Amino acid sequence: MKNLILALTITTLSTTLSSTLAAEQITLPIGEQTRQSELQLPARGMHKNTVLEDFGDPQEMTSAVGEPPISQWRYNGYVVYFEGNWVIQAVVKHPPQDDER
Repeated sequence: MKNLILALTITTLSTTLSSTLAAEQITLPIGEQTRQSELQLPARGMHKNTVLEDFGDPQEMTSAVGEPPISQWRYNGYVVYFEGNWVIQAVVKHPPQDDER
């Protein structure tokens, strides 16, 4: 009998909890998921000195953290990530949506 009461209690509790949970829905216009940037970005494997020569001084530089050491340079519209002295990724910063401002 105790097992039946426990099972009913758990079922009632899980039903109550599941009906009160909600998730935020995020919508992206068709094509936004894979839109390519028109910005020229540093390529993977470029040396920091080459990035400086080709793209100029960044707006902000962060110190390397972690192991391997990862740092980032922030430019207007994109961020370049380095492992040591080498580019591992350049990522476009998408502008905020109207409701995010």
